[in-house]
Amino acid sequence: MQFRTVARIVTSGWVVAGVLGLAGCSSSSSGTAAAPDAGQDSATGGDGGAGAMACADSAHASCTLRNGCSSYDTSLNYVSEASCESRTTAACVANLAATGTGQTPATLEACAAAYPSESCTSFFESNPVTACIPPAGTLKTGAACGASAQCASTFCAISEYQVCGTCQPLPVAGATCQVQADCGRDLACAVPTGATSGKCAAWGASGAACLTGTAPCGYGLACVGDDVTTMAMGTCQAAGETVGTACDGSRKTAANCNGTRGLTCIPTAKGSAIGTCQNTQLVAAGAACGDIGAAPITGYATCEAGGLCVRALTDAGTPVAMGVCVAPAADGLACDSDPTKGPPCLAPAKCVPPASGGTAGTCTLPNATMCM
Repeated sequence: MQFRTVARIVTSGWVVAGVLGLAGCSSSSSGTAAAPDAGQDSATGGDGGAGAMACADSAHASCTLRNGCSSYDTSLNYVSEASCESRTTAACVANLAATGTGQTPATLEACAAAYPSESCTSFFESNPVTACIPPAGTLKTGAACGASAQCASTFCAISEYQVCGTCQPLPVAGATCQVQADCGRDLACAVPTGATSGKCAAWGASGAACLTGTAPCGYGLACVGDDVTTMAMGTCQAAGETVGTACDGSRKTAANCNGTRGLTCIPTAKGSAIGTCQNTQLVAAGAACGDIGAAPITGYATCEAGGLCVRALTDAGTPVAMGVCVAPAADGLACDSDPTKGPPCLAPAKCVPPASGGTAGTCTLPNATMCM
């Protein structure tokens, strides 16, 4: 049984992306509204339409790169590449009007022009080309923020289920994290199995020593032969990239498959994890998801377009093999981040709970102007 977790690094060797799509316009919103900086027009990104055009160009470049690296990832997290672009643009335009931002239409256009030179590995490892690194803003450490370009440190720390945070120093290896975005640039968020938080860590290259949840492998690699119980280290090896490639879903003797490419290791015999890489099936809301067949399974299905595979829990507290896809809620509607409940939100919106806490909340699209 192979469970998939959206927006969190899975340190066995693949990443479900969803943290880079805002380029230099990243993260944002809810809270008390603040007026835009003097002279800025929040509806157009600051200067009569140039901001909106720059955001659209940057969104087009980033979503085109995402789709080119993995059309599966686009289908998994968005309805389409066009949806990726429109939602990324909307968040970017709002963020351009944020207090203290160093982002401008010119910096966004420079980023858009540079995106084609970025590798897929860098994209999925949160390592943007130089032109797409958020420019420094004017806000000091500790100031409220919704986008990294507002901060002099170039990093706005925002918790997993919030859209507003505070300016903080750029994370280094060893910093506490819950999701990839918590680690800033070019670091993985390594979360031990069963834990709710982990540590930022360097990506392991091919052949490097690795340990699931502690010392992760980079994009396209899997940690083979490690044992988290004994803390025995494994080795980063290339994950399966094509249908039919031999694999080991347990990663004990060989690599599993690159999930970001839409592949799952399907065993060929009962009681064995050894098999071949096969296409993961993307299914619509209301359809069954999870393991297909039994002893051995014959496939794996997951939800398309930002949906969530909602599974009941067994008496032992583990998800059952099959669930039902629940479509994401629209912006402004009710949601629940509990994976046994849902609905989720469509990226880059987050399910923001009320001040009283809990997992139920409201789907909120990033808007850094609301974070002051």
